[in-house]
Amino acid sequence: MGGRPLPAGAAHARRDRGQSRGLDRGLDRRHAAGMSNPRCPICGRATSRLLISAPDYRMDDARRYPVWVCPHCGAGVTATAMWGEAQRRAAYAGDYEPHQGASRPARGWRGRLAATVRTGFGYPQLEALPLPKFLTRGLARVRGWTWMPPPPPPGRLLDVGCGSGAYGASLIRLGWQVEGVEPDAGAAARARQQGVRVQQTSVEQASLPEGAYDVITLWHALEHLDSPVAALRTLRGALREDGRLIVEVPNRAGWGARVLGAFWYHWDLPRHRVHFTPASLRLALDVAGFQVERLAHIPNPHGLAGGLAYRFGRPGLARHPMLLALGWLFGLTAALARRGDVIRAVASVKEAGAPRDG
Repeated sequence: MGGRPLPAGAAHARRDRGQSRGLDRGLDRRHAAGMSNPRCPICGRATSRLLISAPDYRMDDARRYPVWVCPHCGAGVTATAMWGEAQRRAAYAGDYEPHQGASRPARGWRGRLAATVRTGFGYPQLEALPLPKFLTRGLARVRGWTWMPPPPPPGRLLDVGCGSGAYGASLIRLGWQVEGVEPDAGAAARARQQGVRVQQTSVEQASLPEGAYDVITLWHALEHLDSPVAALRTLRGALREDGRLIVEVPNRAGWGARVLGAFWYHWDLPRHRVHFTPASLRLALDVAGFQVERLAHIPNPHGLAGGLAYRFGRPGLARHPMLLALGWLFGLTAALARRGDVIRAVASVKEAGAPRDG
């Protein structure tokens, strides 16, 4: 459940500046004392190495949360001695950005550009710019080749972790029947106001009809789950045999995490429970009964700016125009090198008898 960074923990950032020198250097080992390494929720192996230890910068929480690494699949796992319902509510309390706001259709040149991108996915021209098809298709790929599925006949889409419903509302305007799953009561209410049919519960507890959905999306939701493989198995049963699953998560193996270390914005501790790499995301999907059709690295300008805001304890840096421009350049370069801050997979239901990867 991503969004633009709104860093809060300035005091902790100042105190922690000297502690991060990359993913494996400069870690204060005192924070590992007394902490047992958790098992990997993807492959079941015991994690073996402490990767980073950092506070909750977003909520200004001084407690430190360690992330351990699985030696088999490479996933990172957030370890917390106490992670019950009360702790979970506190972590998502206040102005947690993905739960706020409402969706408004883009206007003016932004609206025309958005309409032009949609034509690259096969949607009607609407108020699109008069560009040839090869350019609209190119714009669609740049914007994100799976940001929206192809036009429905009509189709049924489930958005898991739908937040306040911005994405669902945009698909409703394009003719989709959109349903959502969202555990936060306030966010679920805002999504309903935008026309999304929402079950206010976890994906594990949701009532999902078998084989009902043409498309299921998880936009920055899978990393918030303690048992991502179990959730994916549930969603596999709800997806049509010819349907598609679209998953987007942060990439802990990208350049952003390597450069910023414990200050990387997308650690988002303790809310992010599992920290994926391309290999561990592929494995999770494979174990759950999916086959990956394509995996892309997505540029994200906010990761660099947000991480530097944490690093220097200055929240305003997260929205500084120069840093956002630098973030775009860094993000595009990293994505082209397949080391982006964010990875996105499109998967289909694995055929019966198909071999498992790895």
